[in-house]
Amino acid sequence: MKFWKKTFPFLVLNILVSAATMYAVLTLWQQRNPAVSNQPTITPVAEVSSAGRPEETPTPTDRPDREFAGSLLIDGVFGAGDLNVEYILISNQGEASVDLSNWSVSGSDGNRYVFSLLNLNKNGAVRLYSRHGTNTVVELYWNSDQALWQPGDEIHLIDGTGQQQASWSVP
Repeated sequence: MKFWKKTFPFLVLNILVSAATMYAVLTLWQQRNPAVSNQPTITPVAEVSSAGRPEETPTPTDRPDREFAGSLLIDGVFGAGDLNVEYILISNQGEASVDLSNWSVSGSDGNRYVFSLLNLNKNGAVRLYSRHGTNTVVELYWNSDQALWQPGDEIHLIDGTGQQQASWSVP
């Protein structure tokens, strides 16, 4: 018992000093290395309702338009008509990365999807799925409840200034 009476104050002091040191180290680390999210944030401009008609939502305007610095292509629409498979493949064939902030994908039926905070690197590609899911760096989700693309639909990739940069006709 005498051992614990002598040791207990030192244990408490050790815990307090360790906690204070850890707090100071983490605070300094956070100040010198601010957290940067690598996951893109996606803001749909229209969501498909259960009736199949788009519902308007505001367009993000907090970021200035970026100059187009690459050659983006819509490489295809895969699994058109099947919500579980359907996606659009967009690739950068240019020599520089492209900031897709405020770029959009739109269809002839009025559906529109706006990218935000996404850079597509040289020779990079991104899949834009119609279904619900969690966005990653290479897979984005429109979060639709139904398939968006049917044969004959036109899909357009529009830059931040409103200029069409690529298009694809669903076979």
